[in-house]
This record gives sequence, structure tokens and C-alpha cells, in this order.
Amino acid sequence: MKVYDAAAIRNAALVGHTASGKTQLISAILADAGMINRFGKVDEGTTVTDFDEEEIARKHTLSASLAYAEWNKHKINLIDTPGIGNFLSDARAGLQVADAALVAVDAVAGVMVQTEKGWAAAAELGLPRLVVLNRLDRDRASLDRSLKSLREACHRSVVPIQLPIGEERGFTGVVDLVSRKAYTYQTDASGRFSEGPVPAGLTAAVEAGREALIEMVAEADERLMERFFEAGTLTDEELLVGLRAATAAARVFPLVCTSGLLNIGAAQLLDAIVAYLPSPAERPFKGLDRNGQELIRRADEKAPAAAFVWKTIADPFAGRITMFRVVSGTLKSDSTVHNKTKDAPERLGHLELLQGKTPTPVAEIKAGDLGAVAKLKDTLTNDTLGDKSDPIVFPPLT
Repeated sequence: MKVYDAAAIRNAALVGHTASGKTQLISAILADAGMINRFGKVDEGTTVTDFDEEEIARKHTLSASLAYAEWNKHKINLIDTPGIGNFLSDARAGLQVADAALVAVDAVAGVMVQTEKGWAAAAELGLPRLVVLNRLDRDRASLDRSLKSLREACHRSVVPIQLPIGEERGFTGVVDLVSRKAYTYQTDASGRFSEGPVPAGLTAAVEAGREALIEMVAEADERLMERFFEAGTLTDEELLVGLRAATAAARVFPLVCTSGLLNIGAAQLLDAIVAYLPSPAERPFKGLDRNGQELIRRADEKAPAAAFVWKTIADPFAGRITMFRVVSGTLKSDSTVHNKTKDAPERLGHLELLQGKTPTPVAEIKAGDLGAVAKLKDTLTNDTLGDKSDPIVFPPLT
């Protein structure tokens, strides 16, 4: 497994109401990225991120779990979070170590209670948000109705960057409003698609949607607003750069269209994550010094090693598994670090990357990445690991 630098990493937590299809969507992403051999399904209990017996029986995520995909020379860490209200603390923990939120919305139900709570938690942390309008293949699925509920309940700056090709059971692909390309999928859930021009029947809708997107992006940047008034539009390059900046600044919230179950749109979602969401290198992490004063720590692998533990799980076979984000520096397998919360040395064994419950041993994990290690002696959730001489500690999850 390649070790990625912070600039090539994206950390995203999937949040949203239960049954909005987050786990199924991750399964489609992993299949399209070639990370798994078989396209798992929630109804069959074969997804990567719902591996607990109770989760499989209930067909609902009950605990945050981790997966990753390699896509276009980037590593995308995905945190699958529960959508049930009782487990919101796990969703918040996932958001705390992410650099962006993917807000999954059911295209039939639209915004629901946990959608709003997940949105509010991401907003409180200042996270960029990408809206994933999922399950567009279902009866009564509607982009227009869902968009209206999103703008009323979440933010007026939610704007589609894709339009669906077909409706309900006739949903077969997406049109990208930035590139004006259509991606039409096979209907066998293989994730295979063909790229082509915009279908004739969608030309007017695509032009109108693109104009709305350009206006929204221009509104978020004074310089682009001047260009918009001068030329009446933006170039493709200006739109692309402006959309990325506005998304990273949480001024604009792009919406993409998917069906996790039919594996439609997952490849374009991966493209959007890489293109529009910030890397750890662009989002410094906040910590505290010994006097409680705020310290800003950048994801620099040459800085002192510092990691924040966001989750601890008890595995019946591997014992206690500690999940962490390396904020700065580099953690190495078979080394000793200092638990600064407990003021005690901690011996690291084999560092791992987690694909659901499946570990992949690695020699090191660099700044910005998410990893895990088994059988730590004293370390628990909310602890800070790192160099003893480095003053930074990270505040506990709220």
C-alpha cells in the first residue's frame, strides 16, 4: 500500500438520516475504485463498513467505521457514520477528524431530522459539505423537491453540479454541469458507463442549471462577480477554480446525483471529492498548548509527530483497536510515542489502514492520514499521542 502525502488525501465523513443509503454508497465507491472484488449490498449483509452482526441483522449502521479508496493518484478516506439519532455522537466523532462532510439525502424523503443535525454538526466545525442526492432510482424520487427542502432546511447555497439522466426507475446516469458531459450507466450495477454529449432532451435544463451554478459561484467571490458582470458568464477554468474555492470555504455546497444500489454516479462522486474538497494540507488542525492557548498545527510530515484518537473499539479477536488521525509528523510501526493526555509512554505495534474490519499493515502513516493500531496499553478515545517535547494536545470531542 502506497503512503500518501497530505496534499493527495481527502478525509470525508458521510452523514445523513438513517436509510439515506450511506453504507451502500460506500460499497459502490469501493467497487468502482477496484478496492473490493465484490459489490456488497446492505440487504445481503455483504458491505465493507457494516460488519457487526447486529448491524447486518438490522440493516443499519450503528457505529462509525472506516474505509478508503485510491482514485486518480489520491487516497480518499471515508468515515461511514450512523444515521440513527441515538448514535449522533459517533457521527460527530467522525466529523471531528474529517476535512469535509458528504451529506447523503434520500431523493424521495428529502431532508429529515438527522440530515439537519448532521448538517449543523458539520457547520459547527466549519467543514465544507458536498450533498449526495442518493437513491434517485426509486419511485417518486425528485431532484427539484429534494433541492427545495435542502435550501429551506440547510442552506440556500446548495446547488446542483450534476443533473440526472432519466427519472425514478429510468435513472441511468448524470450530466456534469461544469464539463457538459453525460455519463450513461449500464443497468447491471457493474458501475460501467459511457461518456458522451448532453442528451438532446436535457440541453435546455443543463444550460439553465449551469447558469444557476455560475451565478452562485460568482456570488461567492468578488473578483469572479466582476468578471461575471463584465462577460455575462465565467470560463470553464474560472468556474472550476471558483467552485473549488467556494466549496472549500463552505460558501457553496455542490450537489451530485447517485444511486448507491444501482452503482450509478459513484465514479463522478469520486471525481468531485478529488476536484472540490480540500486536503488535510489545506485545513490546519486546532490544538492547545500547556497553558490552554490555541495552537494551529498544519499537516506537515516534517513537524513533530502528533495524533488524535477519535475512536476505540473492542474487537473479540484483535483486542482493543485504537483509531486515530495523524495531525502532523509521521507515526511508525514498532516505535514508542508519548500519550500526552495520560503522561505515559505508549508502545505502538503494527500500524494499520482499515477497510471496514480488514486491516492492512503499513510501516508508517503520515500527517493528514487516518489509521489504527491494536492493543495499546493506556490509550483511549480523545487522547493525544506524539513527541513528549511537543507542547500540543487536542481538545476532546464535544
